Amino acid sequence: MDLVPPAPSSPDPVPAPHSTTPAAAPALGPVPAPSASGVAPSPLPALAHFLRSRRARLTPESVGLPRSGVRRLPGLRRAEVAVLAGISPEYYTRLEQGRQRHPSAEVLDALASALRLDADARRHLHRLTVRAARRTGPGDGPAGDCSPVPGATLRLLRATTVWPAYVISPVRDVLAWNDAAVRLITDFAALPVAHRNLAWFAYGDPRARELFVDWDAVARGNAHRLRDALAADPHDARGNRLVAELTAHSQEFAAAWEDHDVRGPGTGHKDLDHPSAGRLRLDYTVYVIPGARALELVVMTAPEGSPSHRALVRSAGSGPG
Repeated sequence: MDLVPPAPSSPDPVPAPHSTTPAAAPALGPVPAPSASGVAPSPLPALAHFLRSRRARLTPESVGLPRSGVRRLPGLRRAEVAVLAGISPEYYTRLEQGRQRHPSAEVLDALASALRLDADARRHLHRLTVRAARRTGPGDGPAGDCSPVPGATLRLLRATTVWPAYVISPVRDVLAWNDAAVRLITDFAALPVAHRNLAWFAYGDPRARELFVDWDAVARGNAHRLRDALAADPHDARGNRLVAELTAHSQEFAAAWEDHDVRGPGTGHKDLDHPSAGRLRLDYTVYVIPGARALELVVMTAPEGSPSHRALVRSAGSGPG
């Protein structure tokens, strides 16, 4: 059974097909210099934007404070956040106005608790105050992220015939994949190299909306992972160009990016509505590969004997398609 969604016609040149061969993602064109948020310069630093966005999501009732007076804007008042964090309202105001950019770790922990941040958001808050040094490496050059995929990982991909698996860079570039990923998701080798990226596939390829049952969650998840990567490495040239292109291409990506949500690697499940295999529910696990670039191996599985497992087994028996 062929599980490959039909590829749209494209005037772009198509590279020779391959599966477990690493692929580099080239630059997407010039954009303004990045800021600490991972996008073009903004009147406010990323820390100020992040604090404002999180304050707007809370209500007095949700944090155990009484509601008082008429509120023109949603969310907590600055003074209320300051009370919860045990800092002065004047100091917190300076943080949100970008006049104070490097609070202590203790203040950040207090703010994280006051704003009810989860583990990923708490880590992101601390990252935003670090003065990141400009990196020189594979992700900064015109050829994009050409980090080599370890040979042992490539052998693992070739040996994994039933479960879809692929290797991605921190900014979501797909660097290597197995035949099962081709059958389930798309033939990455048939895509222009600059678009072999999970965030681009989600927001820029119409097949993604048909493939993922909860497309919005999948797409936003890619935006959140991308922001997390650029908080760790704000000077990543490939990542900043990708954000600029996606923002220009998709209003939905631009909205998700402005949410300032972040997410690190983890586990979960995805529901797919495949044109050949039908409805599938697959669990995914992200394994971080040791190394300077923190590549990730993503493997999708299903419980043995389940309808989704049987569909993947039948697909493996039919070949790469």
